[in-house]
Amino acid sequence: MLTFVQNPLWLLRPLVLLGAALATESLYRRYDRALARSNIEARVDDPSQFDGLVPDRLVWLLVALGTGFTLVNAVVILTVPQLYDAGGATRVFRFLVVTPFGYVPVLAAFLATYVAVEVLLPRRIAAADVTLDYLDPEQLGGMRPVGELVKLAYYYLMVGLVAYAVATYGPHILTGALGYSALDAPGLAVNAAFTAVWVLSVGIMAYGIYVLHQHMARQKRELLYDLDRRARDHVDAPWDIRSFDALNPPSEYRRYRKQVEFVTGTKEYPATFTMWTQLVVGVMMPKALQLLLAAV
Repeated sequence: MLTFVQNPLWLLRPLVLLGAALATESLYRRYDRALARSNIEARVDDPSQFDGLVPDRLVWLLVALGTGFTLVNAVVILTVPQLYDAGGATRVFRFLVVTPFGYVPVLAAFLATYVAVEVLLPRRIAAADVTLDYLDPEQLGGMRPVGELVKLAYYYLMVGLVAYAVATYGPHILTGALGYSALDAPGLAVNAAFTAVWVLSVGIMAYGIYVLHQHMARQKRELLYDLDRRARDHVDAPWDIRSFDALNPPSEYRRYRKQVEFVTGTKEYPATFTMWTQLVVGVMMPKALQLLLAAV
């Protein structure tokens, strides 16, 4: 309690933990909703490929890595005597118990879910060769629910980065404002670590979008080639435009060309202009805020 009185910004830590748990549960629900709205079951040969969002082994791997890192940091790098001298038994308990066995599992579960949405789901879609919906009125191939899920997952992570930036740089900015002494300003190592995490999170999201784009572009291109070939089968001398009766083409040719229009009009990314705008703002916000706080 004394810690919170001396530095109210520490309250962000349990709030972030609660937010991570709620965000994880939300992504699971949104995943099921995205599959239903995209009608994935009707567009793949084996819908069971999409059973379960996050592999258990990914969660346990991240929990093991996080727990191991925090314990090694507390025992080997910081050392228990130094922790005790800095904050007594409470600080030792926080570093040896609360952080590795309280914070780490919740945060690891969220990070595993984030990776599953941004990387594993796009790869599953590509591996299952999910058929695009060329009759989608939004011309997104029926992939908008997936694109919305990818954006939502990043937005949850963005909120966490913003909260971390405020909790890290806030105490220095508020020196003396609330009657407590703040820590020194975060140094180059903290700035570099924040930038690295930000770049990695954006890179993971960009990779998932790229995989979806490659899948959509490939399917679209292959279908266009197939429709073009079928249309040309109903035209004499299909490679001679001078002999082609453009005013009165064969009915089968017109049918295939109409289908080509639907395919051509389908975009190769699962996002609208508004979604792209929101993503650009979300990508820049954590780093912009961190630079602003670091400059104060």
